[in-house]
Amino acid sequence: MKLDRVILVFDDDVSSYRGMLRFADRLQAEVLHFSNRNDLTHWMAEHRAGILHRRIAFCVVFDPKFLDMFDALSVDDFPIKYPRICISRPGLAVKVLSAINTGLFDFIEKPFRLDFMRTALESAFSVYERDALINTTFKSLTRRELQTCEMVVSGLTSKEISEKLDISIKTVKAHRANLMRKVHVKSVTELLRSYDAFRSSFNQLPIAEKPFRFFKVAARP
Repeated sequence: MKLDRVILVFDDDVSSYRGMLRFADRLQAEVLHFSNRNDLTHWMAEHRAGILHRRIAFCVVFDPKFLDMFDALSVDDFPIKYPRICISRPGLAVKVLSAINTGLFDFIEKPFRLDFMRTALESAFSVYERDALINTTFKSLTRRELQTCEMVVSGLTSKEISEKLDISIKTVKAHRANLMRKVHVKSVTELLRSYDAFRSSFNQLPIAEKPFRFFKVAARP
């Protein structure tokens, strides 16, 4: 499943944004820069509807000065649902890490090396896209297949599942075969690992449907 990649940079220092522009093509990503909360608020208001209906993977790169921005956002605001990388001057790491309870993917000190930032962003996108694929895959299961999956990972045998669902063992085995094929796993251990990822809160993110580009709002001096 191919997702468009968009890097959101929250920093009043434009050099961070310009640095990421230098390797954006290699990541196949767009880079958008916001120097204050008002710019973000206006952009979100303009694009919120489109974001919810398109296939996009965001990664948020922010300076600690923007920490209060996350506090002001509701759980439905998309920037807090995606991987976040904090960039800060040396000596502030402990303060920054303790101020963020969830969602921080990495911490990189300023001034950062471009290869370090590129590697961190690639890793963040890859993890999100992997989890997004798992999420979409499990949501494609039928109700019976998902019920069977939950019982299989709970350790129930086909006979026990048959009795609980009041269906034949042959039907249970068919459901098991179908869900293993759809989730692309070959063992119960692999199924359990994928199911755990699906059930985690990070994987309950909406995955958009169509490619989308933001070129008009990406330009900065």
